[in-house]
Amino acid sequence: MIRAVRSEWAKLSWRDPLWLAIVPIAILLPVALNASLALATRMNKVNGAGGMDTNNAGYWVMVFSTIILMSAGVSSLSNEFKYATAELAYTTQPRRWLLPTAKLIVFGLVAATATLATTLILLAGFPTVFPDVWGRVDLTSPPGLRLLWALPFFAFAVTTLGLGLAALIPRPGVVVGAILLWKFGIETFSAMLPLKIANIVQQWMPFKNGELGAGQYPTIRPAFGSPTGALAYFALIAATVFVLGTIRLSRRDLTTD
Repeated sequence: MIRAVRSEWAKLSWRDPLWLAIVPIAILLPVALNASLALATRMNKVNGAGGMDTNNAGYWVMVFSTIILMSAGVSSLSNEFKYATAELAYTTQPRRWLLPTAKLIVFGLVAATATLATTLILLAGFPTVFPDVWGRVDLTSPPGLRLLWALPFFAFAVTTLGLGLAALIPRPGVVVGAILLWKFGIETFSAMLPLKIANIVQQWMPFKNGELGAGQYPTIRPAFGSPTGALAYFALIAATVFVLGTIRLSRRDLTTD
């Protein structure tokens, strides 16, 4: 396993798009969005509804950063088949489960670290830069501390889900598109169902539970009793998909595009 992880790290030179594009975009996009909204609120361009609260401070990180960072791992695993490099990896290491697992460790840690850095920028920096809008945001409050550990964990779990799907279907566009369709299509549509049905259905929606558990302002009543239970539910789904993908990858004949 250590050898496989080192091999994955070795593939990521400083010129890799992960460092030059994906991580910077994942950090800068939510920072820029929050800064723009804070400036617009300060100038009374938009109604800030009294300013930012701690349990809403990580929203854009959850919406954009987690998916952007997940796409790096999905593309990396899918490209192993597209460019036939998986054949070389399996020649030197026939235990096929090591390939997706090593990528999960590498890209999951990158996603968690980048998410933590972004969260720290928002929670520690923005209350100072925009005190009139972000003044109520408190890094050391219970919601702030939850964001510091739960949001990186959520990012790791999203990457786990993406890699699991990529192991099942090594097509990065299909995988990312399917996740976006589920998150912004099906889960959003579920809120439009009749109220009683919507309340029940949304309790079981993976991303809604994951985001609630990661520290987002609750919009549903979790079926698992607490935000931590909701986060564990999302992580369990992600881990299950990853295990199924790894099993299928280990048993199927190696195919490349």
